Amino acid sequence: MSSPEIILSFNEILFYFTRAAVGVGVPYGLAEDYGRSSIWIGSHGLDPALITSSALQELESLKSGLDATITESNSETVLLAVSEKPLSALLAGPAVCDLICTISENHENIQQIIAKNVDCPFLVAAAIGSSNKFGWEISWQASKDFYCSVLICEEGSWKASWKGREIPEQNAAADVKIVYVNNQLFKSAKLKEESNWSGENRKRVLETGVPIYESWPVIHSFFSRCLVPSTEESRKSGAGAGLVDTD
Repeated sequence: MSSPEIILSFNEILFYFTRAAVGVGVPYGLAEDYGRSSIWIGSHGLDPALITSSALQELESLKSGLDATITESNSETVLLAVSEKPLSALLAGPAVCDLICTISENHENIQQIIAKNVDCPFLVAAAIGSSNKFGWEISWQASKDFYCSVLICEEGSWKASWKGREIPEQNAAADVKIVYVNNQLFKSAKLKEESNWSGENRKRVLETGVPIYESWPVIHSFFSRCLVPSTEESRKSGAGAGLVDTD
């Protein structure tokens, strides 16, 4: 693997990624949720820029939108984009977390949640994981013949239905299904062969930092939009370093 472009702490990920989202026009609250999801991804040894930057690019190119509506029936709650564009995962993830918070604690009566036509489905799982809402299975169709699922477990761990350490490439927006999982499923044979991502990785990453590779320029370019160019007047008024160093 090539050398990383940069190594960031969790606080630095929150700082840069939150402002990168603001740089493409995302409201600050949703941008912070995006930053926290990026930390969750990085805490498991994954490159958050590689996985999340496409969601920003979809918004920047106006291919995805941040407006959605909610419909309910006896069997499911559906989150759907208002326009014909795919729904941005930067809205879908936090919206699903809010819906989970409003669901009754009696899990036997929990209906499924479906987020329709989401541009980057894995970010919905990241939002749920970063919110410490365990016991939920998030599934979607990555390609014509390949389905993905993520099971959020306790203590920061999760299980994935695919092999290897890379998130499967997403060819198009997909419907994301979110259901509460019976505790017995955690012990079933179905999960024994699935990839396990332990929460213990977090300690190691805290010590070494999160390496960011070739997608870092995408994040930094959007982040840079939040910077205000310095001028002679701004420096005189107190912005940045003073004209005379008295430290």
